[in-house]
Amino acid sequence: MPSAEGLETDRGGAKGDGDSDRRYHGDRRKPQSFPLRPQAIPFSPTRWFDYLPDTDHVKLFLSGDWPASPLGPLESWDQILRFSVVRVLTDSQPACLFWGDKKIAIYNDAYAPLAGKAHPALMGSPLTSGFPTMWERILSFCDAAEQRGSAIDMKDQVAIERDGLVQETYFTGNLIPIRGDSGRVEGFHNSTHEITRQLLSDRRASMLSSMDIPSGFDHHGNLASYVMPSLETNNLDIPMALLYEIDEHTVPDTSLVVLCGQIGVPPGHQIALENADLHDYNSGGLVSVLRQAIARGGAITLPVDEKFMGVQWQGFGEPSRSFSILPLSSAGRLFGFLVIGANPRRPIDGDHHQFMRELASKVSSIAATIITVEEAKRRNEHLEKQIANNEKQIRFMAQNASVGMLHSSIDGAMLWANEQYHKLTEYDGQNIPLSRSSHLEIYVDEDHAKAEEAWKRLIGGAPNVSTELHLNKLFTPPSGDPEPSCILSHSFPYLENGKVKSVMTCMSDISALKWAERTEARKATAAADAKRQQEEFIDMVSHEMRNPLSAIYTSADTITHSLAEAQGKGITEERLLETLRSNADCARTIMSAAKLQKRIIDDVLTLSKLEYQILSISPQPMQLPDVVDSMLKMFESDMLAHHIHASAVAEPSLKANNVDWVVCDPARLSQILVNFLTNGIKFTKAESKREITVRYGAVTSEPRKAFPAAVHWAPIDEQAASATTPQEPSDGPPLYLTLTVKDTGVGMTPAEMQRLFSRFVQANAKTSIKYGGSGLGLFISKQLTEKLGGEIGVLSEPSEGSLFAFYVKAQYTEPPAADPSIHDFQKAPSPLRTMSTPIAKALHDLNRMHVLIVEDNQLIQTVFAQRLAKEGCVVEVANHGLDALQRLRETNLWHESTSVGKHLDIILMDWEMPIMDGLTCIREIRELEKVGKLTTHIEIITTTANAREEQIQKALAAGADAVISKPYLIGDLLKLMRERLSPALRLKRMSSSP
Repeated sequence: MPSAEGLETDRGGAKGDGDSDRRYHGDRRKPQSFPLRPQAIPFSPTRWFDYLPDTDHVKLFLSGDWPASPLGPLESWDQILRFSVVRVLTDSQPACLFWGDKKIAIYNDAYAPLAGKAHPALMGSPLTSGFPTMWERILSFCDAAEQRGSAIDMKDQVAIERDGLVQETYFTGNLIPIRGDSGRVEGFHNSTHEITRQLLSDRRASMLSSMDIPSGFDHHGNLASYVMPSLETNNLDIPMALLYEIDEHTVPDTSLVVLCGQIGVPPGHQIALENADLHDYNSGGLVSVLRQAIARGGAITLPVDEKFMGVQWQGFGEPSRSFSILPLSSAGRLFGFLVIGANPRRPIDGDHHQFMRELASKVSSIAATIITVEEAKRRNEHLEKQIANNEKQIRFMAQNASVGMLHSSIDGAMLWANEQYHKLTEYDGQNIPLSRSSHLEIYVDEDHAKAEEAWKRLIGGAPNVSTELHLNKLFTPPSGDPEPSCILSHSFPYLENGKVKSVMTCMSDISALKWAERTEARKATAAADAKRQQEEFIDMVSHEMRNPLSAIYTSADTITHSLAEAQGKGITEERLLETLRSNADCARTIMSAAKLQKRIIDDVLTLSKLEYQILSISPQPMQLPDVVDSMLKMFESDMLAHHIHASAVAEPSLKANNVDWVVCDPARLSQILVNFLTNGIKFTKAESKREITVRYGAVTSEPRKAFPAAVHWAPIDEQAASATTPQEPSDGPPLYLTLTVKDTGVGMTPAEMQRLFSRFVQANAKTSIKYGGSGLGLFISKQLTEKLGGEIGVLSEPSEGSLFAFYVKAQYTEPPAADPSIHDFQKAPSPLRTMSTPIAKALHDLNRMHVLIVEDNQLIQTVFAQRLAKEGCVVEVANHGLDALQRLRETNLWHESTSVGKHLDIILMDWEMPIMDGLTCIREIRELEKVGKLTTHIEIITTTANAREEQIQKALAAGADAVISKPYLIGDLLKLMRERLSPALRLKRMSSSP
């Protein structure tokens, strides 16, 4: 009969359901009738076929072109062939006759479904053409039967198309050789019986029986481990499967399902959600159909849709036409779901539904057993714990206590210790100490005597003993070096009948506490030192501020009484000249004292910025020689006054490294040089040899090598150096600017050099008394140097002078473009709304400037007005901003003024004033210009003690043209006023106006 392989290729369109007790005639699905031949037909040996049943299939047989076949006309067939054909065509079981050398096929109606596509062409055709892919296999069976001389049994799988479905079917039968009159085998009779139902039933039953149901408390694994391996053995009936369990362990009484097994479904596939909430209607996958199965209360079968694209179907490798959802439940309790893809080659009939019911029942039983066993196991474990709880409770508490616990015999041997004890002492417990001396080895040698003394007291009857001991184990504090751990040991004896039988010891690690106590003590000492230093600093600053203040008072008093004294003695030209000289000396003294006070204030302000990490670094293009020369020029008068020879020397490294314009912060660099030059003057002016030399250069690497090897470099404060973002010049090779300031002053000892760059600290206690100073300058210089990416150091010997050295990072750059208004660093004024005044009238007489002073302090008003008037200015004063706005209405700038209105060139505006402050007044003035109430732009210079950069920018943003910080010299103010009113600047502004 045909094999599975052959009929896979030659599958046909015959009908049938696989039952052996039903017959099919042609394409009509109904029982075949077999009417008898009329008895009146006379018998004729050559017309033997007239006696065959009158059926369509017989008519098919009779309609064949037999004369053209190897068998010849029907009338010529021999008796054995006739008999064999009649037997086949009248048999109710599937039968086929293969006759002759060509194996011509003759088969009955019951065999037609097995012929597949070969029917009806197979009738009367050679085996090779009827079954082109099977004939060799059939011939092999024929040869075997012929050689044996008896029937050959056959059992095979056949794929048959029934009801439009290619079905998996199984048949059994035999092949009987038929001998002719010659004694030779001339044909073969093939009878077949279908065994599909029995074979599928056996296969499915075998799979179900392979699923073991766990028993007892010794089972291992979960539900998937008992179910999935068995399902995998039957991939024809189970081409796809998903197993979900209700997650009761993580969240009891939940609707969460967890995927615990899968067959044919790749990980991450859309139908294989790892976990899902059955109550979440937004969940994808198969959650909605799982809910349908719950609502239906049993298994449901649904068609496979596009969600199953990508499934790797097992078995035949063909996608299932439907899938079933099997709820796993028992006694009303839901355990999970089993999703099964149906066999694609079997109909969804009663056998399928019965198989699904049996599978659901078996898996539900396994799930119920596992749950029952696990719950019984948990109850049993809980019961065992309850039984043993009283016995183990104390030991459990001791074992998990946060303190180390040790139970020792009276000779010191360890009887028991908890985990915390081993953790505290790092004793591994492998070598149990047998004596007190060996047990003492956990302590440092210095504490052995203390531990032994405590032990003797316990054995001697002391109720308890507490002591602090140090272990050999090291404790690593948050800061500092490791040190021996410290424990607080509290021990008490265990008595029986009044006698000590053993000793119980509790240990607590107090290492962190003891370290904290010492740290707090150190902090308290440091705080006291800091407070003392601060008080000394305040005393020193107070002293430094009062000394110049006394000089100011004395000099001012001398000036105040000089006129009366001169008049009392009689005014003569010589007396008047002497008085003027004296007053000039007093004025110079006042200026020097004011400068000293300003320096102290600047140092304190810089220190505050460093302390609060708000000091900024502003790199910009500069030339190192210009910075050095400007610093020396700044101190030129002081140098001349004290007969100090100062010089600046450019190192060859500057030229060797082609250094011209560089990017650095010239203001901070100048601040460092100011401190060094101030110190140099202070400590050199009383010496016999008075020289200060500034050397400067530049190197590209290893900047320390540019200085003498003996220079003592101050240690870098990494935290302070990184507190403010350092300068970040443009890309290019690195560069280090090197500078030294050498003086011929008093010099220092090595101990004094060590203290030199500390805050509030001077070289020695007598320095501030003899030379003055706050002790901040060099500390600030060190901080600034580090923020500029460098280091600072000193080289000095007593009576040999000092050399201060430092270097900072810089970057090569190109010369900046020329700016014709480089002095006009403030923001440009707003354009004029109207310009009725001719350009000639807009130009000012810089020797007779008309000034409005807006200042609430009457003393400053008077002093400034007198001083400016003395310099040729025409001065008006206003007490606050509102007063200034009123006075503007009286000037020729007001749009309604007549030509005789007061002329006004510039306004000097204070910031902090009552009624209306300076910034508000400036905004009002600019608004008046904007709306045309003022006919031209009026220059405004803000005079304020608010000297921070943010405050300066705030004033400029309000509309000020320039800012000058108090205190300042009248000469500097006049210079700024003339710059603001210079014809070039004014013409430039007017030419840019619309």
